[in-house]
Amino acid sequence: MWVLIAVPLVVILMVLVSCYLQWETVLMKETLKARIMALIPAEPLYIAFLAVSSMMGIITFGIQYYDHSNFIWAAKLTTLVVLLAPISYIDFKTRKISNFLLLAGLSARAVFYIIEFFADNKAITGIITSDIKGLLLGGGIFLIGAVAAKNSIGMGDVKMFAVTGLFCGYTRTMTVIILSLFLCFVTAIILLLLKRKGLKDSVPLAPFVFAGTFLAMILGG
Repeated sequence: MWVLIAVPLVVILMVLVSCYLQWETVLMKETLKARIMALIPAEPLYIAFLAVSSMMGIITFGIQYYDHSNFIWAAKLTTLVVLLAPISYIDFKTRKISNFLLLAGLSARAVFYIIEFFADNKAITGIITSDIKGLLLGGGIFLIGAVAAKNSIGMGDVKMFAVTGLFCGYTRTMTVIILSLFLCFVTAIILLLLKRKGLKDSVPLAPFVFAGTFLAMILGG
C-alpha cells in the first residue's frame, strides 16, 4: 500500500514546487482571485514538466520501498528527486542554481535525520557517516573541478552535489555522479555533431543530475 503514501507525498511536494516556480508571476497579480488562478499551470510544456516530475517521484518511491521495505528511506530519496526537478528547471532556463531550494533541501534532510533517529537510533550513526562521505565526495569532486576548470562548473553545482550526497550517502552518490556526467557527455557530443553547440559552449548541469539521480534510484536499488 505504498501508493497511499507516495502519491500524497509527491502531490504535496509538487504543489510546493509549482508555487515556488510561479511565485513571481503570482505577486504581479493584484487581486486574490488572479493570484490563485496564476498558480494553476496553463502552459503545456510546464504541465508536462510537472506531470513527468510527479511520475518520477512516485516511481522512485515505489522502487525504493520495494527494494528496502522502508517508508522513511523511500520518502527521503523521493524528496531528493522532486527537489532536483525545480533546480534543473531553473538551471535550464537561467543557468543558475537556486540557493533557496538547496536550503530547503538541507532543511528537509535535517527533518529526515530526526525521523531516522527516532525510528532507529542505532543506525543513525552509520547513516550520518555515509552521508558525510557522500557530501565530501559530491561536493569535493566538483569543487576541485570548479577550481581547476574556471567558468565550466559553478559553485551552485558544487553545492547541489553536496546536498545530493547528504541524501544519497557515499555509494549512491558515486553512482549519481557517474550517470549524470555520462548523460551530460553524451548530450554534449550529440549537440556538437548537430552543430547546436561549440567546443567552448557549456550546458546546464542540473538537468543531467536530475536525470542521473532518477536513474540511480532505478538501477541502484
